[in-house]
Amino acid sequence: MDLDTGTLTRLRAFEAVGRNLSFARAAQELYVTPAALSHHVRHLEEELGVPLVTRLHRRIELTAHGVRLLPECTRALGILGRAVREVKSADRQEALTVSVAPYFSARWLTPRLARFWARHPDIGLRLHHAYQPADFRDGDLDAGINWCRGDLPDVHSTPVLRGDLTMVCSPGFLRGLPARPSPRDLLGHRLMYEFRTEDLAAWFEAAGAGTAVPERAERVDDSHTLRRLALDGHGAALFFSGLIHDDLRSGALVRPFDVEVDPGSAYYLIRPKDRPIGRRLRLFTAWLMHEIATDPYV
Repeated sequence: MDLDTGTLTRLRAFEAVGRNLSFARAAQELYVTPAALSHHVRHLEEELGVPLVTRLHRRIELTAHGVRLLPECTRALGILGRAVREVKSADRQEALTVSVAPYFSARWLTPRLARFWARHPDIGLRLHHAYQPADFRDGDLDAGINWCRGDLPDVHSTPVLRGDLTMVCSPGFLRGLPARPSPRDLLGHRLMYEFRTEDLAAWFEAAGAGTAVPERAERVDDSHTLRRLALDGHGAALFFSGLIHDDLRSGALVRPFDVEVDPGSAYYLIRPKDRPIGRRLRLFTAWLMHEIATDPYV
């Protein structure tokens, strides 16, 4: 017997009637008339060549053939129903899940998302904030925008934002330095950094201060906190050049020296090599590259 549309409709009618042992209750469940259900069941019996239900005065009973068919019919229709729901859910509701460094998300990505959703209103986007590069082993993440090196194993890496670091401070802190400060004038003040003391040493060397050793160097392992401490004048901070432009334009922070240092890491869009790139990620990547080409800094 071919399971065409008509047969599936008749099997669905039989399953509801057999489970409820009532044409009336099954009709309410399926939003059809009892007469329509009776018609479908009778046609199914004719198609199979065996009786499935016995119609009594005020009730029905399943025949031996009906008893055998009902549980398999219920199971098969349940499998089909779940599959259809999963396909619909995947198409309408599944979001693109991207692991994002928290500060990059707040300062660079999130302010731009209105443009992404305006261009792709059908794509849900779920941001997973993490300080470490995306771990794709559990399969929950589609991509990551993380501060990392560009040579991570088993991933495709696309540059998003350079990782150069520069020294910034508040105008009030700058006024506490000599009128024409040199980089060495910073050494007696509180200096703050996020990643490695080697980055701080590399900046002083690039600034012409040689292998200067700061007296008060403090690691602050959160970009939001590091920026806040600099804004409040608690010291000079070695910070992302590409994520401080707004504060420099507004004058909330200043850069006493036009010196940058490359720490060897940057912000990369990464995705696993062993998975094909899907439609959502392809469109998100294209939008991201457009944003970078149009206005890379904040």
